Amino acid sequence: MTFDDEDIKEEDREPGPDVTPKLFRKWQKARRGSIVAEDMTNPVWAWLFRGRVDPYHANERFKSRLGKILGSVDFPDEPRWAGCRMGQSRTELADGRVFWIAGEHEDYYDPDFFIYNDLIIEHGDGAVQILGYPEEAFRPTDFHTATAINGGKEILIIGSIGYPDDREVGRTQVCSLNTDTLAIEEISTTGNPPGWISKHNAQLNEDASAILVSGGDLLTEDGFLENIDDWSLSLADCSWTRLTIRNWTRFQVARCDQASLHLWSYEMRKFALDHPGAGFDREDDLADEIGTEPNMDAYESLYRPQMTHTSLDPQDECDEDWRTKRIDVEGVQVRYVDNMDHVTVTIEGNLDRTIVEALAEDLHAKLALVENAECRIKWID
Repeated sequence: MTFDDEDIKEEDREPGPDVTPKLFRKWQKARRGSIVAEDMTNPVWAWLFRGRVDPYHANERFKSRLGKILGSVDFPDEPRWAGCRMGQSRTELADGRVFWIAGEHEDYYDPDFFIYNDLIIEHGDGAVQILGYPEEAFRPTDFHTATAINGGKEILIIGSIGYPDDREVGRTQVCSLNTDTLAIEEISTTGNPPGWISKHNAQLNEDASAILVSGGDLLTEDGFLENIDDWSLSLADCSWTRLTIRNWTRFQVARCDQASLHLWSYEMRKFALDHPGAGFDREDDLADEIGTEPNMDAYESLYRPQMTHTSLDPQDECDEDWRTKRIDVEGVQVRYVDNMDHVTVTIEGNLDRTIVEALAEDLHAKLALVENAECRIKWID
């Protein structure tokens, strides 16, 4: 999840007198717990959490006098403890405690990328408690869900992206957090699980007998794909049931050389051309990157196939992102998603095969013009 800066009090961004330079240096690095629910609370981490302070700005605050004089920039080259995270869950209990679980900082290619396996508890009186766990007790977990069950006595943690070595196609990671002992353990499930899922939604059903899971991404042999079905985890016997079987047609169009697409650069160029007074640079490196003058006509018609269709407005706030576009073809929604190195098309219903193939060929031809490169179509089972 992400944080709204407006929710953070200005005084919480300040380290306070307890956070000395010496103490900051002692606790600035990220670390794991050595025992289950090890109390690792310290003034440095408590400040970083309350103020949602990232490692770079924390280090700038405690830069040496010489570093300040020289104006040197110190980007972390190793994982340092972060108060602002992505993929961290927040679960509030009736007793006033708020449980913040794990999450990650930075992207996988950054030297200070780190997936946490800790627990941060905000108590009703404002106190912050930070607990660490060994990796064998609780794997580093991000983009999971955390659902309170059994009257708040337990939190069920479902899913994760995790580190590559921890992922397993077809298996769903489920952990139980005892809110009294604060022990976390991975539990076995049976039935038909969704698989290695992340970025999904989870909620209790009406009689609190099961957790319903939908959306998100699933790990497959071909990488992460959107989860288009719904699942149920019974709390009585920890068994999974698949609730839907949506046989939607899906395909991906990508460059044959597997290079990243340049659609973001095209979007920025289009914005600069459409809004000349906005201050955006109309001169960019796009032509050099693709080896020819950008084909703006092909880009602007990328998601407008040469058949009768209607462009649709975003359905929800997630679709507000420029990467997702929807159209209607004969009453069926067709969704285009830019996944950086390929475009995924999902046809949310039944269309004649000739129409489906025409949609694929239309996108294939236009993307080849946009990228000035050979492209290929891959059908997803």
